[in-house]
Amino acid sequence: MKNRLILSLLAALALVYFSVPYLPEMEPGLGGWFSAVWLMFAVLVIGGNLSALMYRLYPQQSDEVTPTKQTNNKKVKMRQH
Repeated sequence: MKNRLILSLLAALALVYFSVPYLPEMEPGLGGWFSAVWLMFAVLVIGGNLSALMYRLYPQQSDEVTPTKQTNNKKVKMRQH
């Protein structure tokens, strides 16, 4: 899972790096709105991948001990007719 997150993050960064020079400048009109929305989604993708990567690298450890699963070894009588 860690490799997938790193690959997604690098792909998103490469996409932003190569596409920003070709985006229309922030100007009134449809081109400016497209650039703003596209950059907003790119920032969300990069932020989401970074947060998932950081959470995966440093998981929170709790002090509580989880109970182990206990199995019942009681024999159940089956009716045979």
